[in-house]
Amino acid sequence: AANNVKITRPSHDAWGIKKIVLVFCDDFLHTIYTLPWYQHDNNNNDDTGGVGKAMHAAIQPVLDVLGIEQSQMVRCLLAGLPPGVTIPVHHDTGEWVRHAHRVHVPVIVPDPDLVLFRCGLDEESMDRVDCVPGHVFEMNNQAKHAVTNAGTEYRVHLILDYVDHSFFQARKSQNCPVRRLTIGAGEVLTQTRRSIDRALEAGTRAHPHYLILGAQKAGTTSLYEYVNQHPWMVRARRRETHCLDWRWDGDLRSTKERRRHCLEFYHADAMRAYPSLVTGDSTPSYLLDYYRVIPRLKECFGHEPKLIIMTRDPIKRAVSHYVMVTSKDGSPEQMVVRGMEWRSKTLEEVFEEDVRNMMEDGLLPYWDAESKTVDRLAFDEFINSREEDEAWERYVTTRIPLGTGSYAPLARGLYALQCRQWFRSFARDKFLVMKLEDMSSSPLNDNDDPRGSGGGNSSKGAQWAVDRTMEHLGLPRFELRDVEKKNSREYDDPLEGREELRGWLQRFFAPHNERFGRMMVEEMGYDEGDWKDVWSCSP
Repeated sequence: AANNVKITRPSHDAWGIKKIVLVFCDDFLHTIYTLPWYQHDNNNNDDTGGVGKAMHAAIQPVLDVLGIEQSQMVRCLLAGLPPGVTIPVHHDTGEWVRHAHRVHVPVIVPDPDLVLFRCGLDEESMDRVDCVPGHVFEMNNQAKHAVTNAGTEYRVHLILDYVDHSFFQARKSQNCPVRRLTIGAGEVLTQTRRSIDRALEAGTRAHPHYLILGAQKAGTTSLYEYVNQHPWMVRARRRETHCLDWRWDGDLRSTKERRRHCLEFYHADAMRAYPSLVTGDSTPSYLLDYYRVIPRLKECFGHEPKLIIMTRDPIKRAVSHYVMVTSKDGSPEQMVVRGMEWRSKTLEEVFEEDVRNMMEDGLLPYWDAESKTVDRLAFDEFINSREEDEAWERYVTTRIPLGTGSYAPLARGLYALQCRQWFRSFARDKFLVMKLEDMSSSPLNDNDDPRGSGGGNSSKGAQWAVDRTMEHLGLPRFELRDVEKKNSREYDDPLEGREELRGWLQRFFAPHNERFGRMMVEEMGYDEGDWKDVWSCSP
């Protein structure tokens, strides 16, 4: 209709179904669109020559039969099935299907005996449904259904979908309230299979929408792969773009040029017409390399994307880091990026070298190198001081090379120090911090069992982590299909039988873990039960 708005439905269009769409939503029930031919207000203002008023009057009796309100409708359309056409056995898909009630009302059926409408849990159990005009019936469109119009004229049904009131409340609690938009006559809608956007809103989504900052070997790859199962997610050109550190182009002279260079990693131009779609990346070097990354992020991404930090038992993280860097498995590119610096060194040599570097930079005045113990009084006096800030800056600005991953095996596990720099630069609501142990369903790390994991919660898992991420990003939830861990490897624990080494690592990290747990409770407002004894390191 010239005064309405075109909605594309590929399958229906292929079958030649004619339609008048009155109300429609995207596949995630994020936005409900009221189209021109259903627009009508109480003051009788109607730009469609009275069509909106007439449509409301015609549909209200159906709503009365169902006992629902206008506000519960999420889709409503008139569909005309051509004569001689069969819609084969199928079931509807999309997140909206799980939440909506599907209602059919036959409107124009010249001969009900010539319309075969069947539905059932499976193809063998499908039963015929009478298609007498005025018959209001609900069907389960997640189940199998099919229809044949064996007559010589179009068969017209009103197809209506509605949700319960509780759905809207649930979406609010998930930081993803349902939007309602009124569409003007002749407006253009841009669609993908699962999204609908107004052409008027093109370019309103700034990219990237999120950055997974780190920590390395703490589940960043798994989380990135999980969230990219969402149909509205678009992968960056590289999972680890490194556009703010390794691939930063220092030869570009203006902010505009540097911003354009960074945005090329996120398909920004191609995504302009689809503001529902989201992209981001996972570059785990960013968390530690704050002094380079933060000013560049502020310069190029002024909208300040959402920031996600993954953490892990720092001892297990450090061991996994060492095993990855020294592994002979991988592509030539991976071998170069990992670096060669540790290949001739033992695990203990690498760890002790990092401790010496931190001590030389004045970062560990509380650590006794001979006894390998922490002076807790000195620790408490030093942390959060100006001297600690200066020492940390010395370490980060001199001990983090570009183009290699062979550095800072223990410093990367000092999460409070790393987070503090980011928290000083961005509002707390920009951050989501999680533990790998909570995201992992089983086992909790590459090759260990859950004993002594520190903070892992078996009632959580990958779906829980993705739900929290969607809430943080303001996106509708979805059901994960693949929950397997990514970029993990099996290996013999290098600490097995080395209790002296394990012991001093536990003593080293114990006060830092406690400090980080307090930070999460006091500064992020997280549940104390999840963070109070995080990665408990009692020898």
